Amino acid sequence: MIPPLAPTFEAALRDVRAQQPRFRGAAAARLGEPAPERRDEAVQGLLTLAKDEVGAVREAAYESLGTLAAMEGLTTVLDAFDDGHMGARQAAVLAVARIAPHEGADAVAALLDDARPEMRFSAIWALSYLGAEHSSRIADGLQDEDDEVRLLAVQCLGELGATGNVIGIAELLQDPSDKVRFAAATALAALGDARGAPALRAALAQPDRAFPAAIGLGDLEDRESLAALTRLAKHRWRSPILRAAAARALVRLGDPAGTEVIRRIVRSWRIEARQYGVQLVGELGLTALVPDLARALRRSRKAERSVYETTLEQLAPKSAEAKALLASLRQADQPA
Repeated sequence: MIPPLAPTFEAALRDVRAQQPRFRGAAAARLGEPAPERRDEAVQGLLTLAKDEVGAVREAAYESLGTLAAMEGLTTVLDAFDDGHMGARQAAVLAVARIAPHEGADAVAALLDDARPEMRFSAIWALSYLGAEHSSRIADGLQDEDDEVRLLAVQCLGELGATGNVIGIAELLQDPSDKVRFAAATALAALGDARGAPALRAALAQPDRAFPAAIGLGDLEDRESLAALTRLAKHRWRSPILRAAAARALVRLGDPAGTEVIRRIVRSWRIEARQYGVQLVGELGLTALVPDLARALRRSRKAERSVYETTLEQLAPKSAEAKALLASLRQADQPA
């Protein structure tokens, strides 16, 4: 079935009581993006949709109430922790975190002891949204009986920079789940701990894991992986984004071959590869590649310009050429 087109705001208000659930669901999504002066109308419509008989519609309504940080819907989404529709109750957990990040944190954390694994999973996701100050609560998930919950807890702690939890994460290098073991290795690398490096080196040969493995080994500046990273960066038939990740690691290891690989990727005709290469130029401070950025910028699409601007902002303090290119880019973007 073809999904309905996104309705106008007026149509969404009418569709709150549409006969077909797909129109009510589309209305719930659209009401999460009202003009400021029509917020109250949107919230009232969403509170109606939050009582819908169809779980997918309630799910969309809870999501939009969260997007709007609608305190008027806090009681509704708290009650929805027991919604009969799994997607709806999971959406309600994140909505609580968005609506009441301080007042709702304890209610979300209480779900870490819930018998339903999807609710423990949602609690960790919501706590990670609330920030690194909740890392100790998220760490409770490292010992969860469910593989997916442990996996998410490890990933979130790595992303949050939770260096105080490296011991608990390192214990999962012996986890029964292969996915959890690999996630522990990548999280440890992000936190500057090399205990998972052997697993990352082995993963360079696995197509579905080579990218995060290369990133992790680069973060660790792991010299033992230099030869393997060099082969990967120069491999003609591997994806350019994977080659760029390997090149990133080489740059961090002080190998100039990495810069040359990134130079070629910045010149690539493939937009997604070129954008990643441009990002790496900024991240790694590769001022020598500013002329290559200028060439790529001239043939870039308008939608790509923000990537170049961010990179040039990073390079400008160290490169007069980057500073001038940034000024030129911003002037070109000014309305006539």
